[in-house]
Amino acid sequence: MNPRFSIDLLRPGQVAQTWEDWFIGPQGRRRLILFFLFGVAVLLVILVGGILPTYWRLSDDLSALPNLRRDLATTEGDLNLLRANLQALAGESRRQVRWAELLTAFSQQTPPTLKLMKMEAVRTVPPAQPGAPPGEVRPEGSLRIEAITPLVPGSPPLLEIAQFMAGLMRDPAVNKRFTLKSWEIKPPVGVTPEGQQFLNVSILLGERTS
Repeated sequence: MNPRFSIDLLRPGQVAQTWEDWFIGPQGRRRLILFFLFGVAVLLVILVGGILPTYWRLSDDLSALPNLRRDLATTEGDLNLLRANLQALAGESRRQVRWAELLTAFSQQTPPTLKLMKMEAVRTVPPAQPGAPPGEVRPEGSLRIEAITPLVPGSPPLLEIAQFMAGLMRDPAVNKRFTLKSWEIKPPVGVTPEGQQFLNVSILLGERTS
């Protein structure tokens, strides 16, 4: 057997220790404990410095999720309300534009002797056909026009009323939305203090479905 040993040139008279002797020598146990404690300390530093802040941040984010969901639901509700209001405003704007076009057409086509008394937009639901699903019954729109014209001998009032309805239905603003359903001329009911009588004119226009 040829034992191997090393001489420590920096410390004359002492035998140099190899790395195996560092851990298995007389002081190896204490050194192993110190090395273990050092490793545990390093792990604690890594845990405290790197993992725990991330864990705490994730915990804070998770705890904030219910509030974020509640805020998101509130925001969605506000957006839906705003969207509904914008749609209502857009629909009202289109309705006002259509009425402005209709009023312009009526002012252009109405003869001087015919006085418009009332214009009423009516929307009614027709009775459902037997066997038809309830959801397929669509309301029907109509426009009722009440007017008066002075009663004079001959037929000029009738001609003016016929020309008024013909010109009205030729106007694009009216023709693209309505069709003539019926019209009626009622006899005068009474006499004004000036001794003048008026014919009552009733015109019904039906809204086009397409």
